[in-house]
Amino acid sequence: MINNHPCTFQSECVSLYNCIDGICTHKNFFPPTFPELIGMLSIAIFTGFASLAGIGGGGVVVSLMTMFFNYSQKEALLGVFLPIFGAALGNFINLAQQEDPQTKSPVVKIRSGIVVCPAMIIGSMVGLILNKILPEFFLISILQYFLFFSCKQFYITALKEWNNENQRKLTKNYIEIPIIDKLSEEKQVSMQSTSLKENLDLIVTICVIVITVLLGFFLRGSSNFKSIIGISYCGFFYWMITLGLVVILYYYFDYIFDRFQKEELKPLKKECLRDSFQAGLFNGFGLGGGMILIPMYLRMGFTTIQSTGTSSFNVLISSFQVAAQVIILGYMGMLQAISLFTMTVIGCYFSSSFIFNNLKKRDRLSLIMWGLVGFTIFAMVNMAVQFFQKWSQYGYQISELFAFQNIC
Repeated sequence: MINNHPCTFQSECVSLYNCIDGICTHKNFFPPTFPELIGMLSIAIFTGFASLAGIGGGGVVVSLMTMFFNYSQKEALLGVFLPIFGAALGNFINLAQQEDPQTKSPVVKIRSGIVVCPAMIIGSMVGLILNKILPEFFLISILQYFLFFSCKQFYITALKEWNNENQRKLTKNYIEIPIIDKLSEEKQVSMQSTSLKENLDLIVTICVIVITVLLGFFLRGSSNFKSIIGISYCGFFYWMITLGLVVILYYYFDYIFDRFQKEELKPLKKECLRDSFQAGLFNGFGLGGGMILIPMYLRMGFTTIQSTGTSSFNVLISSFQVAAQVIILGYMGMLQAISLFTMTVIGCYFSSSFIFNNLKKRDRLSLIMWGLVGFTIFAMVNMAVQFFQKWSQYGYQISELFAFQNIC
């Protein structure tokens, strides 16, 4: 993991850091210390719970990484994407097999999820650049604001769902599901009910998006990974390829929206583009993006669990490309990346499966949102405490808070 704090002696570096080539650099995960083991387990459990609710859980993971691995918040914000990707993959494997207890249709609406992917990836690319160059104080302020916003939205949704569940328990019947934008349950087409040709179209579309993004990254290269066509890092052609990738992804969004989205939702095209880009932008900051996507899917007529399930699919796609950039750009070492990814995939799959099945059986899926309210509050408080602790280690220098970094 990158750390720009200079050093001359080992004593000048904080715990879990080594003075290497005049820079305090975080130790490798192996052999792990006891706090690191607890941190790995905590990240696996918390990201499992967070991704089950359709968010990346970046705020919680950043707090855990600073608490147990002693990362600076700047480092944690750059390295958070690997556990988010691992959690999203583990959770998707679980949710892809589940159905909504109210509509008896799949939890993950892949057709709608694919639509927002290109714009969300564009936002993630922009967010990752801003994450690298903006001062730590600005990033933490942004993170705290949206954690508060997220907590408020989770509370409103949790309270609504809790009341609905109580009503169902009293009447022993499911209440009518509100449908917004004149959508009905019958009009919601699941991937499982579509033809083989349509399913192949979805798979091909996903592959085209992923291959396009990876090809763009390999063509332009990075500071630690040479371009396969010899492009100089941060040169003219580097940024031209980046711009070209943005244009192609925008074209993908325009084409995929018209191809896969229902006619009733066509007037929401601009709103979908805006929300998808914003979700990607926050994902680039390590925030996930579910806090933007879930309200958007609710406005499209999805139930709460379908909104969170489809959002988790978007987190999977977007976090994959951001995680790839983190490794290619050298923000995290390969050993740390593999360790965090493996732990969260395994931990998230089992934790999300156990939690979902038990809550579904008891008709208390709203507890997912209530849990996220608590986790978000914890992340806000812990992040503030960790921020001032880290700042004090550098002698409370204002320059450390407002220093911009050069992306190149």
